[in-house]
Parts: sequence; C-alpha cells; structure tokens
Amino acid sequence: MWRTLSRLQKPAALKRGDKIAVVATSGKVEDEKLQAGVAALRQAGFAVETAENILARKAYLAGEAKNRAAAVQAFFERTDIAAIFAARGGFGSIQMLPYLDAEKIRRHPKIFVGYSDLSITINWLVQRCGMVAFHGPMVAMELARGMSGRNAEFFWGTLRGEKQAWDIEVAEAISSGVGEGESCGGCLSTIVTTIGTRYEVDTAGKILLLEDVAEKPYRIERMLTHMKMAGKLDRLAGLVFGSFAYCEGDGEREVGDIIREMFRDAPYPVATGLPVGHGEDNLIVPLGVRMRLDGGAGRLSLIEPPVKAPAAG
Repeated sequence: MWRTLSRLQKPAALKRGDKIAVVATSGKVEDEKLQAGVAALRQAGFAVETAENILARKAYLAGEAKNRAAAVQAFFERTDIAAIFAARGGFGSIQMLPYLDAEKIRRHPKIFVGYSDLSITINWLVQRCGMVAFHGPMVAMELARGMSGRNAEFFWGTLRGEKQAWDIEVAEAISSGVGEGESCGGCLSTIVTTIGTRYEVDTAGKILLLEDVAEKPYRIERMLTHMKMAGKLDRLAGLVFGSFAYCEGDGEREVGDIIREMFRDAPYPVATGLPVGHGEDNLIVPLGVRMRLDGGAGRLSLIEPPVKAPAAG
C-alpha cells in the first residue's frame, strides 16, 4: 500500500481562459452528454480539449486501459493544461494505474476532478503522486445536466480559489467528539476493492468520507464490515457519510440503522448526511487537505486551502 506523501502539492487555482482537459477513465461516454458538459465548461469561461480517444468503446469500457492512461498522462505533462476533469465514472479507472508514471505526474501538479469509480484514482493521486485531488462533479454527468445553487458555488468557488474554507452542517451526529486530519475516501464500493492491493487507501489519521449508490443495505453492511475487519476503520480521525442514493431496503434494516449500530460507540466523531456523492447534491470535496469533523455539533469544516491562491489582479 502506498502511504500519503508527507508534503502534498496544491494545484494552481483556475482562472478564466484556462484550458481544461476532459478524459474518459472508466465507462464508455455518450457523445451527446459529453458535448453538453463541454458546452457548460466553455460557457463558464474556459477553453476545453477532450482526449482523442474519449469516445472509444470496449463493451462497457471507454477503450483499452493503456490508451485511457496515456491520455491522462499526456494531459498531466502538458504545460498548457490547467485542469483535468473526468467525463464519467462506471468502472475501469483502477485498470489505468499500472500504466501511469507517478513521478512524472508529481512534477506537474494540476486540478483533477472526478468521483464514483474515480475515487480510486483521486486517492492514488494524493497518496502516490503527492497532490491534492478533488471528489466532485463530472463533465458528462452533473455538468451536462446543469449545475446551479450551492453545487455550482462550491464547484467553481473551490477550483477558482475563492472558497478556501467552508463549514457544512451534516444531517445526523452518530458519535460525538472532534477530529482533525487530511481527507480521503469516496465511493464505498470502489474503496473496498482496493483492500489487499498496492492501491489500498491509507485511512490512518484521516477524515474518511464514504458514499454510494444503488447498493442494498446488506451490501453496505457487508462492505463496512469488510473495511472494519481489514483495520481500515481503526485509527480514523473522523468518519463522515455522504449520500446513499437508491440504497433503500425492505424497511426492516436500512443504511441509517446499520451506520448507527456500527459506529455509535466509535472512539472518533461520526456523522451522516453530508451532501456529497451520487445524490441530488454533490458538493466538491478536496482530498489530501485538513478538515475538522465536530460530531457533537454535526459539522464538517475545510480548514486548509486546497489550491494555490489566485494571483492578484
């Protein structure tokens, strides 16, 4: 397992006119949704370049893993690219990692945004490449549908360096106390698959975020039990759960019941209901920066700027 490098690099904040690259790291991309997302980026004031192979197909995958990785690698190494946004999730981003050159990527830190299946990749960028990465909306998904309100405010405010700290109320405090640590995590069902591999997510001393979509409660309980038995929940600074969209059961044992039972006596703060993930709200969350979780007050706070401050003027 790669452990988080001690000194993380922060990417430069986005500014109007910057070029954003769009990549397909996982599932196949629908052209209509891609074009809608690209149009939204251009309307926001950015130049956009999509990977040459972004519409490639290999059944449900966006082409061969080696080619997906090559597109990501090339965009990281290009000096005219300010940020890299994922088109969508699905499955397959972990297949790219053996083909990526972490040392070269580390020399070119820049904004990288994705979630869902990309949870594995963004945690790898933090741990192995030593850079802050972002769990947040994707081009052929939320951006294509149109972002507004708090989702848009957090997304553009964070990436432009205008929102360098924030404080979010969560729905329910499960275990009280206050914990501080660097953020990690993402989609539970993808994070679990890294256990026992060289891409295992390092959770020790961290504020761990978990969310998911379309998983039955018994599967959520099975995955959380797996993480617990693997020691991934032993030494956390805090644990916060995002949305669990379409994860309803038969009413006898729901996701909330499982979380309360498993974590009510946790030795660190635990809270649920962060508006992050596959639900209606999906606020962007930087990984690799310090956060504070106050279980008693039910609040998660970003206490460290995730990007380099934009230049004056």
